[in-house]
Amino acid sequence: MSAFKFIEHIKEGLTDWVKLEYSNMIKQAGHKNLILTSLTPSTLAQYPPNIQDGAVCTSLSAVEYVTSQRKGIASELTQMDPPDSVFDFLLFGGNDPPRDRTKELRMLGFEGRHLGPIQMTTDTAVMVAKRIVDGKRLQDIEFVDKPELQLRKGESVEMPFRYIVENGQPLVPAGFLDLLRKTNDQPLDLN
Repeated sequence: MSAFKFIEHIKEGLTDWVKLEYSNMIKQAGHKNLILTSLTPSTLAQYPPNIQDGAVCTSLSAVEYVTSQRKGIASELTQMDPPDSVFDFLLFGGNDPPRDRTKELRMLGFEGRHLGPIQMTTDTAVMVAKRIVDGKRLQDIEFVDKPELQLRKGESVEMPFRYIVENGQPLVPAGFLDLLRKTNDQPLDLN
């Protein structure tokens, strides 16, 4: 049985970047295996149908949802390798720099795990956790840290995260490079 993946939505609104990550996480986690928490009505109204239909969406916080379910949860706190325990839920969603947002869960007696010391994008963390839950060891997953992604000839951007390497390239969601190109085409607002 695969574990449910929680994403604690921590900002009001929904950017194109977040839409892309959430869509990729639904694809990776499977239909209705992704639970998006802490959603305000105005944020939920911005979700495209593929996200609303593919994920469980709730206004409850991850802590409220998990404690209401009374099931085990893993968070990104201690090494999640090997998968020596069975978890019903995995909690994702972080900040850079990382903050200990799952302390409240540990205080309630929930066990914690993490995917290593280097910050990943949330969708990368979901992909890594899925591979581990499916039996792969963390040490057997190839990563690249802070990859430089080519946008156009003579134009690249260094991403400040860890990514899975697949076929010699950082594994990024479909449409990701197009979104980076679009973002880089916008003028800087220096006011």
